[in-house]
Amino acid sequence: MRKKEYWIPLCASLLSMGLLYFIGNAFDISYLSWTFYKESPSEDVVFEAGGSLVPVIIGVVLGFITERIMKRKQRDNSNIE
Repeated sequence: MRKKEYWIPLCASLLSMGLLYFIGNAFDISYLSWTFYKESPSEDVVFEAGGSLVPVIIGVVLGFITERIMKRKQRDNSNIE
């Protein structure tokens, strides 16, 4: 594969992660969102942050699938010519 074609799987992966995190935050789906809690009691300040890794895993899998599809198409096109 040419160097230019590595950007497509990377962009597919990052865009799918961003979309899944956006959907999780918009619709309050716990396994697709980042969670931030900030409490300000009079004595202490508590800040807790956490996030789900499900969108990252799905994004990486989609990136690999996209790369495989592109390699297969390139191989099929080279066999036809």
